[in-house]
Amino acid sequence: MKKYLVNSLIALLIFVVTASFTLLFFAISQGSFSKSIGLNKSLSLIIVFLVLFFISWLFLFWFKKIIGSNVVLITMSIVFLALVILNLSAATIKYTVKISPFYIIWISGVVAGYLFYTKKKYLIPIILLVFPTLMAIGGNNLWTHRIEYGNWTGEVVIQKVAPFQLYDKAGEVINNESLKGKLILFDFWFISCGPCWKKFPEVQRIYEKHKTNPLVQIYAVNRPMKRDKTGELFSRIEDKGYSFPVLAGTQEIMDALNVYKYPTVMIINQNGEMVFMGELEAAEKKLELLLNK
Repeated sequence: MKKYLVNSLIALLIFVVTASFTLLFFAISQGSFSKSIGLNKSLSLIIVFLVLFFISWLFLFWFKKIIGSNVVLITMSIVFLALVILNLSAATIKYTVKISPFYIIWISGVVAGYLFYTKKKYLIPIILLVFPTLMAIGGNNLWTHRIEYGNWTGEVVIQKVAPFQLYDKAGEVINNESLKGKLILFDFWFISCGPCWKKFPEVQRIYEKHKTNPLVQIYAVNRPMKRDKTGELFSRIEDKGYSFPVLAGTQEIMDALNVYKYPTVMIINQNGEMVFMGELEAAEKKLELLLNK
C-alpha cells in the first residue's frame, strides 16, 4: 500500500510539473503574454523543447528505479493528450492545425530526453532540436500565416475583388467603382477584437504617412457584431484619437472577400485586383513597393 501511494504521488508530481511548464510555454508561444514578460514567442518554442527534454531526462533519472520508465512516459503522455483534448474542445480544427508545430516540439522534447537518458548520445537531442530551431527563426510565422491567410507571406495570386458596398460615417457608399484607380489598404476588424486595437496605432501611422497622397486610400473596415451599438464603430475609433477613416461592412462582404481572421489586411491595386492579404507589417512593405513602381 505504501509503495502504491508513493508511486501515485510521484506520478502526480510528474503530471503537475509537466502540465505547468507545458501550459506556461503554450501561453507564451500563442499569445501576447510573451510581451508582458519580455520573451519572444518564437524563441519560446526552443525553450519548450529544452524544458521538456530536461524534465523527461530528470524524471527518468530520479524515478526510473522507483516507478519505471514506462510510468514516467505514460504520465507525461497523459499531459499531452489532455492538452490536445482541451484544445479540441474549445477551438476549431483550423486552430489545432495552426498550433500543430507546438505539439510536434512537445513530443520531440520528451523523446529527446528519453533517448538521451537511455542511449547517452548528444547527437539525438541535437537532431531533434533542428525542427524547433527552424520554427523559431521564421518557420512558425510562415506556417501561421499560411493557415490564417492561405498564403505564406501575404503575396497572393492576383485576382479581381468581389463586388462590395461599404458605408462611411456620413452614409456615403464606398465600392469597387469609387475606389478604382487607387491603391487601397483595408484593415478588417471588429469592436471586441483585442489584437485589432493593438494594431491601430500602426494603422494610424501608415495613414498619416500617406493621407496626402491621392493615389492611396486607407480604411479600417468593420465587421458588425450583434452586441454592437448603433454608430459605435465610428465613436470608439474617434474616442481613441484615431483619424483614419472607418467603413461599415457586413458579414456577407467579409465572406465574399474571404476574410475570416481579424485583423486581416488586404491591398487592392488600381485595377481593382487583390495583390496582398495578411499581416499589417508585410502589407506596409507591399504598399511601399507598389508606390515605388
